[in-house]
Amino acid sequence: MTKLPAPAGLLVLALAAAGCAGSSGPGPSGTSAAPAAPSTVAAPSSSLGPPGADWPAFTSRQGGYRLRYPPGWRVKESAGTGGPVLSLLPPRGTGITVLVTFTPPPEPGAAKLPNTRCQPVQVGRLAGSQCLDTTSMVVSTTLQGRERWYVLTASLRRPAAPRGTYDRVLASFRPI
Repeated sequence: MTKLPAPAGLLVLALAAAGCAGSSGPGPSGTSAAPAAPSTVAAPSSSLGPPGADWPAFTSRQGGYRLRYPPGWRVKESAGTGGPVLSLLPPRGTGITVLVTFTPPPEPGAAKLPNTRCQPVQVGRLAGSQCLDTTSMVVSTTLQGRERWYVLTASLRRPAAPRGTYDRVLASFRPI
């Protein structure tokens, strides 16, 4: 059976990651909610569609994934204590953070947090869960890969432009 992270673990990761995504320090350029649903859903769709060829691609060899991000955004990858951390930084607003961990997250239901709504999600061939903390307005998607877990996080209080960016980055996410 696939293990999905508990909302408590997601919240801790989401809050830490949201702080990273909001940073505005210089970094190298990269080249290389809804209430719980009874069934697994596809990655959230955006009326804007998936990112096109005009969105640059970023590949993290250490993290084992590839994604696309909006033109004009900065990419900053660093080593975290549990694995690589990527910050996608827009010119204005808060960005998107991708955390990779090699340690299994806690079992679902280990802690029930008020104001947190989670639902199963499928992104490409990866299954996971997407949670929204309705108090902090942080969305966090956790996907389980073969040997690692991926956590994509963004704040919805000051969402990045263009509209639907989180959904489009998530839809482009693929393990390598």
